[in-house]
Amino acid sequence: MKTIPRTRKGLEYLPFDVLLQLFDNMPARDVVHVLCTCRAFYSLASDDAMWRSLSSRYGLHDNTYFGGRSWYIVYTRLLHTYGPMLGLWAGDHAYTGNVIEVRLEAGDLHTQGGIAFDMWCFRVLEPEEFGGPEMPELPTYRRLVRVDFTGTSTQNGPATTRCCCGGRLPTHRAQLSLLSSTTLGFYLLTRQGRYPHPDFPSADFHAWVDKSRYPRQMCSPAPYIDQTDLVPPQRRLAMVYTAPTAYLKPCAVSLTCEQGCINRQRPFLGFEEASPFHPRYYPLCHDDDHPWMDPFSQDWSAKNLAGLWLGSHGPHGTEVLYVEWTTHPPRLRAWKVTGDENVPRGALSWEASMGDPVRLSGSEHALCAKCLGDPVAYKFFGGTGTFSGRGFM
Repeated sequence: MKTIPRTRKGLEYLPFDVLLQLFDNMPARDVVHVLCTCRAFYSLASDDAMWRSLSSRYGLHDNTYFGGRSWYIVYTRLLHTYGPMLGLWAGDHAYTGNVIEVRLEAGDLHTQGGIAFDMWCFRVLEPEEFGGPEMPELPTYRRLVRVDFTGTSTQNGPATTRCCCGGRLPTHRAQLSLLSSTTLGFYLLTRQGRYPHPDFPSADFHAWVDKSRYPRQMCSPAPYIDQTDLVPPQRRLAMVYTAPTAYLKPCAVSLTCEQGCINRQRPFLGFEEASPFHPRYYPLCHDDDHPWMDPFSQDWSAKNLAGLWLGSHGPHGTEVLYVEWTTHPPRLRAWKVTGDENVPRGALSWEASMGDPVRLSGSEHALCAKCLGDPVAYKFFGGTGTFSGRGFM
């Protein structure tokens, strides 16, 4: 009788690339436990090549400036937890919104390597610039938080989170928390009554949330306080307060520090804020697989316009938009990621029907010729835009 060989089903028989993919999606502690289960894996635990390969997935190829720490420590103590956060995050600050960028820094002779959290800052326009610049302006960066090994007392200790935005204050301990979903949102209270603020994210505007980029850490219950009965029914001065809405917002990240200076970096808001909570940040989708394409290319379509954009919004200056493409019907919708006291973050800024181009009237043709040059070189599509008085009431 012929003996049939047993099928090799153990993890140790998987290709190395497949193992790396599995390990990259497991908690770092579990990776170490798996590597200690058999001799075939145990040799990998002390193999810097594997930890270096896992680290390279987040863009780190040199660990020279991490305080002499091994690839194993850099990956398991820092990159595995915080590496998925690299990219842009949108804050739910009332009306204004906010954007922070999480970046990996390999370090140099003066600064140890780590992960930095920088806030996007746009220039505040002067009164004489009431019309605003015609073109959007690029943001500058303000350092909020850094996660690195600077405050770690031992070579094998975990990375620490430090606040770097205190100005004259020395760097001090900060906290990054992953918060559970919540129904809490914002309302505006005025002498005329109460007005709901757009949810962020909302039932109509949530495709921009990249749920694969949350940090790998325990999720804490989001604080919950309904201020509806805690504020007076009418106020002479407008005030923003917190109360539940109909939409359940997903998990979010919160940044705090013991001196409170992170919270003081929020964009200026002309309304009084009664909300006791720190802003929630959500991961923004930004597809790097679809680079910019020349509109005159035969392969170009309106779908190529989907993604993040900077827009010039008159006296409010530059704001961040997320342009969404829908196929049925074919249209583009631009949602505000950051906003202002007239049209806030979370609101629909404009939408355009991308079916058939429209024919210009005589006055429209003259206006387009003045702004764009020869209108023959363009296609025009109809749509609607949103504008509002202060408060978006």
